[in-house]
Amino acid sequence: MTDSPAPSQAKQILRRQFLSERLALSAQRRLILDRQLAAQLVRFMAERPGIRVSAFWPFRGEPDLTPALRVLHDAGRRIYLPVLQGQEMTFGRWYPDIAMRPNRFGIPEPQSAEFCPADTLDWVLMPMLAFTGAGARLGMGGGFYDRTFGFLLHSDAGPQPVLVGVAYSLQQAPALPVDRWDVPLSVVITDLGVHECGLSERDPTAS
Repeated sequence: MTDSPAPSQAKQILRRQFLSERLALSAQRRLILDRQLAAQLVRFMAERPGIRVSAFWPFRGEPDLTPALRVLHDAGRRIYLPVLQGQEMTFGRWYPDIAMRPNRFGIPEPQSAEFCPADTLDWVLMPMLAFTGAGARLGMGGGFYDRTFGFLLHSDAGPQPVLVGVAYSLQQAPALPVDRWDVPLSVVITDLGVHECGLSERDPTAS
């Protein structure tokens, strides 16, 4: 009998597996999935209030949300993208055609002078390598999102950001190892549709 891998080791194994599968998508297949996912995202947001939306720029095979972000921007939403400051993450305002500059990981960040604190965002669109239907998320391992939104694990008072995982449906896993600091998702949006994992508990419009 062999010992099961520790959670951190199991996560690393899964990261390599899901990253490899995502990067293996052909350009044509990726384009189709991105269009389907963007349509799902736009429909989801059209039915919900909340102005401040954090999104992400595609990196290492992540979905390209740019067409959807342009639609949301034109509809009056304020779009923000993550900006790294050391081990911390803040959110800079994004506009179509705004100047972008890669951070130390090579991920483009907006060169914006307008920032939004994490706890005042309405919606947070989060990239991920894998997810479960129960809202567990496997990221790249940097821990930026878990550190930034860890306050959601300890606070139920007042309106709070809704964490929305955005990924291809092929990234769904039957189960994932979860650490105590992992912040769960409220919603998952894929090319196949929207799955709510407890949206009502963190609706930014709830009184």
